[in-house]
Amino acid sequence: MWGRAKTLVLAVVVGSAALVPLFGDPRTTPVTHPLWGRMLLRSLEMNEAVRISTEASRVFATLAWRDSMSYPADRFLREDGAVVREEDGRRVVTATEGPAELVYPIAIVQPGDYQLRTRLAGAPDTPASAELAPLEGGSPLTTFTLAPEPTPRWVLGGTAHLDPGTYAASVLLPPGCTLSQIEVAPPCLNPIEPPGGWQPRGITTVEDLAVTALKVLDMEYELPPAAEPIEIRAADFHVEGPPEAIEARASAETLEARALRAGTRGLRAIVAVDIPEPGVYSVFGFVTPGSGQRWLVDACRKAIVCPGESVGWRAILTQPFSAGRHSLLVSLGDSAVLEMVRVEQKKASPTDYVATLKRIGFDPGPDGAISPDTAIAAMGFIRDKRQEMEDRLCGDIVVVEETPVLPPPPTGEIAEVLPPAPPPTLPPITPVPPPIGPPLLPPQPPASPTAPTGG
Repeated sequence: MWGRAKTLVLAVVVGSAALVPLFGDPRTTPVTHPLWGRMLLRSLEMNEAVRISTEASRVFATLAWRDSMSYPADRFLREDGAVVREEDGRRVVTATEGPAELVYPIAIVQPGDYQLRTRLAGAPDTPASAELAPLEGGSPLTTFTLAPEPTPRWVLGGTAHLDPGTYAASVLLPPGCTLSQIEVAPPCLNPIEPPGGWQPRGITTVEDLAVTALKVLDMEYELPPAAEPIEIRAADFHVEGPPEAIEARASAETLEARALRAGTRGLRAIVAVDIPEPGVYSVFGFVTPGSGQRWLVDACRKAIVCPGESVGWRAILTQPFSAGRHSLLVSLGDSAVLEMVRVEQKKASPTDYVATLKRIGFDPGPDGAISPDTAIAAMGFIRDKRQEMEDRLCGDIVVVEETPVLPPPPTGEIAEVLPPAPPPTLPPITPVPPPIGPPLLPPQPPASPTAPTGG
């Protein structure tokens, strides 16, 4: 009995000691916005992101991602063979006699397509390169070639789909190449921030906790409905490809036959939806995931439905919409099916977030500022819920083939040998201008199974 009592006392003492570096005296230390932001990142197992985010502004930017994330060249996590020097009043990094490698940490909270670019100077015939890989190690997810010019210029690397996690952006400079800045531009996202935004001296309230918790969990679809949903039938979609899917749609005679059903080469279709008034809306789909699905709103916000066989309603994404016409583009992988879409406006006041958080299992307590104990309990709740969602993250693996299927060549004595068909003429690609501005519209995260309404 005495042994167990001593063990319990020791555990309490050790736990209290662990809280002191985080909060100071828990009885008097308020939970500020910078502290709650770091706790949110820790609840997502992004401890390395917390360690490297020494400024509150960096923590806020990681969660909200309203603008590009920029790193001066000398703010690397580690380097090999690089020389840091001054050039035109700024610190740059140069590879002198041999190649140099620099690694920059990038924390991703919401999935999407992220664009990387660098400000380089060097010989055009000896390009640099950049690759993105998990920070803890593993195979590179993608590699970009960076062709510099003799004078410093922004060089676009490319775009990669990244799921939540901490990544290493590794830049390999050839001898004589100079790097002055690296930048990562976000896709269209739904910023994770409290009502009124993050404030360096803000005190975290119950409403702040509820709003940011539901956003970071991508569970705003659980908010109560504000109106009857807008229903879109699969028959309302315009099929864009591949050619055999277009032919199948044209020959379909019944509504059931006009459901979007992807073959081995996938299917892509688009529809317009008219939003009657501005607000927060959730998009639901009655789907069979098949080999996976990609959803794109207004050519900007992307969500992925991972492969599976279950049939039913899925929450695809939630985001603010302006009043007016919006587009919804779906790409279905092999065997995927889409039968109906519902776009449902949500009640989205701070009190609605608090009530919803209570309904899904966490009571943040009475109105007002939260206590350190409540913040720690919320961290645990978010961590447990987030782990349940890990199987819904699979990268962007949806493939829709566009090349027409050619008929088999004729056979027999009179068969004529024809030259191969020329490749299809593609429209010119307009290069992205060097400055990467803010996202085109606010908005949001990935798919997860649910009922078609939030309760």
